[in-house]
Amino acid sequence: MKCVGLLSGGKDSVYTLHHCLARGHLPVALASLVPPHGQDELDSFMYQTVGSSGLQTLASVLDLPLYTHTIAGTAINQRAEYGSRKGKAREQTHPAHDDDDTDRDETEDLFQLLQKVKAAHPDVEGVSVGAILSNYQRVRVEHVCARLGLTPLAWLWEREQKELLAEMVDAGMECVLVKVAGAGLGVQHLGKTLAEMQPTLHRLNEQYETHVCGEGGEYETFTVDSPLFLRRVQLDEVREVVTNADRHATVAHLYLSRLSLGPLKPAYAGAERGEARWARAGELCREVVERPGLWASEVREGAWRECGREAWERVAAEGLAEEEEQERASVEKGDEEALRLKASARETGDGWLYLAEVGAPSELCMGEIEDEVRACFAALEDLLSAHGASLLSLAHLTVYLSPSAHTMALFPRINAIYAAYFGTSPPTRACVAVPGPGPGDEGAWRVKLEGVARVGTAGEGRGDDEERKALHVQSLSYWAAANIGPYSQAVKTAGRVFVAGQIPLLPSTLTLPPPSSSSTTSPADEAAFDFASHASLSLQHAHRILSSSHFSPLAPSTPLALGRAEGAIVWLAPCASRAEWAQKVECCRAVWRASGAEGTAPPPLVAVEAAALPKGAEVEWQITWCVPPTQGALQEDDEDSEGEESTAAGHGKDVDSWCRMETVSNDTGRPVSYQCSQRSPAPDSAGQDTVFAILGCSLGEERPHALPGIDRSNLHSIRAFYRPSRCTPTQVRNLASTLLSLPPASATPTKPASAPAISYIPSHRLSMLSGVEAHDVVFVIVAGAEKL
Repeated sequence: MKCVGLLSGGKDSVYTLHHCLARGHLPVALASLVPPHGQDELDSFMYQTVGSSGLQTLASVLDLPLYTHTIAGTAINQRAEYGSRKGKAREQTHPAHDDDDTDRDETEDLFQLLQKVKAAHPDVEGVSVGAILSNYQRVRVEHVCARLGLTPLAWLWEREQKELLAEMVDAGMECVLVKVAGAGLGVQHLGKTLAEMQPTLHRLNEQYETHVCGEGGEYETFTVDSPLFLRRVQLDEVREVVTNADRHATVAHLYLSRLSLGPLKPAYAGAERGEARWARAGELCREVVERPGLWASEVREGAWRECGREAWERVAAEGLAEEEEQERASVEKGDEEALRLKASARETGDGWLYLAEVGAPSELCMGEIEDEVRACFAALEDLLSAHGASLLSLAHLTVYLSPSAHTMALFPRINAIYAAYFGTSPPTRACVAVPGPGPGDEGAWRVKLEGVARVGTAGEGRGDDEERKALHVQSLSYWAAANIGPYSQAVKTAGRVFVAGQIPLLPSTLTLPPPSSSSTTSPADEAAFDFASHASLSLQHAHRILSSSHFSPLAPSTPLALGRAEGAIVWLAPCASRAEWAQKVECCRAVWRASGAEGTAPPPLVAVEAAALPKGAEVEWQITWCVPPTQGALQEDDEDSEGEESTAAGHGKDVDSWCRMETVSNDTGRPVSYQCSQRSPAPDSAGQDTVFAILGCSLGEERPHALPGIDRSNLHSIRAFYRPSRCTPTQVRNLASTLLSLPPASATPTKPASAPAISYIPSHRLSMLSGVEAHDVVFVIVAGAEKL
């Protein structure tokens, strides 16, 4: 695509242009915010202005037009978010009063600058951004780009800084320090190159934990040469300006008084203009720019893909006889009513609100899809309002579509309406299609919602930054898949992190890799992109999101620094056979185990066959995470469940353990599997903990199972995945009543306030951490922890 480069003159903005060329994007213009006349350095939260006197010189050596705009605003809105959190649909009835977001904010100067560029170059589609670690800067650039219909290109985003600095030096980037403002840096360092400063910057990082690339404002640079430059820039005359002479906190910069240009470089002889210039520049960039590999070190070293491939081959070697699919069970008399959506909500004592089966009246299923989606949101808002909450309180939503053959094709229209209800920092989202009644059938629906909200923590348009943090990266990068859509990658609130459903998109293009059946190789990997690679890449996205500097401000860390996964649902695209299902499930189990901490048992996992996944993906991971638990993890009940024989049980007594057991029911003779996460303490819960548990079983169970770890009297939410060929929603509800001590379906026309929010999700195949399609029903439960 054609792009405009945001140019500060520093190393990051210039090096990002090299990556744009190396990836085939064509710069057509440069844009820069400059300080008012007479000021050579402005104290801005957003923009580097030192060295602005040399920007026109850089434009000449890049042979690109330069557009500038004088910074008139200041950092009025200094919050982590920029813009209103309300969507257009909410603004119509609840006008925003965001005094922080005004035309006087310096972010609006960037809007005016890029608006000017777009008017001059209507074919510009992308914006080159040099952001490495600053969420403050990235959020604002992305906000402006979204308003102008531009795609941010942030190739340096979340890169490891020592590695990145070495790459810049090795690529021939010659950048000199033009400002110092960090521990250990002084006037004597001004004018030195990055190559000269590299050892010093590493030493200061070890001593003071300063940022090697200056992301903490420790220093700023001006680029005097790079492979893109037609000529080298000469600093003929500079002037030192000392703002703070304290040797322990020196702040000083160089004013670039007079610059000149060296001779035309031999590499560009005869190719200094037009297409020949950019063709040669692209060749040079591809030679010198080191593009990061697709796989993170933890994936390579942890051998996630290799574990998945081994599991795939093992199952293939075992061979599986095709099972005889049972016909769909006949709907019992009176079950037609049960098939209709019955929205439910459960507010817990520790500030969580769980929502289930939120949909529209069935008659709307025959009309326009937009009307059905609006009705879903009207029902959702009514439920939230009844509990003193609003759309701003939502942490996560799951969107179920059915039947997939028609509804997935309508998704662009569905998404357009969905997007109107959210603004900045929307809740995370997972989207899947599942089997269900079609138009004209009793209880028909095409869209239904399920979610979780944090009650009483977000005001109208203003969330408490300490209570809620959202990560919504919309830039193309090498980091993880961007969310060019109305949902965040992650929302962290009250000790839990909700991660959006992750599919295996290539981060640099937002396209799916070759299908697993393809023998072609991916350009980012030498090996064929098999199913294990799809499963590993999508899970790597989740880990990178959890490792984001937004959640760990000092530097990107491992996800384990944030705590542990409560559990996961892995959605799989429809499989042609039982053997294919078994291979994919075992592959996902192996990848899930390999991604965990060494020496610990894997958290709860259930594999569910979807009718279709977004963009035709083969796999989607849906994960929730919790902060580090307190001492005293769940202790497993080693006694057999009443009426059952224990065939496998056991977990340790340390905080890294999980409650897990497998039994054979004496009622049905079929397997029963149970997994329970560690307890997840919420900071404001007055000592009340929550756990994530998964129970797999079959119809015919006549007595409650012993489920160590959960408090049956304090169930928050239940997602009931069931195989429609074997059971009906009413049977599933009655089974839940038996096993989980719920009131029977016919006990009362309205569910009591203490009842959990229950979703019913049909799927033709279900598997847990062991076995293949062993269960008719899998209950995914969030509940209060059993008192110890």
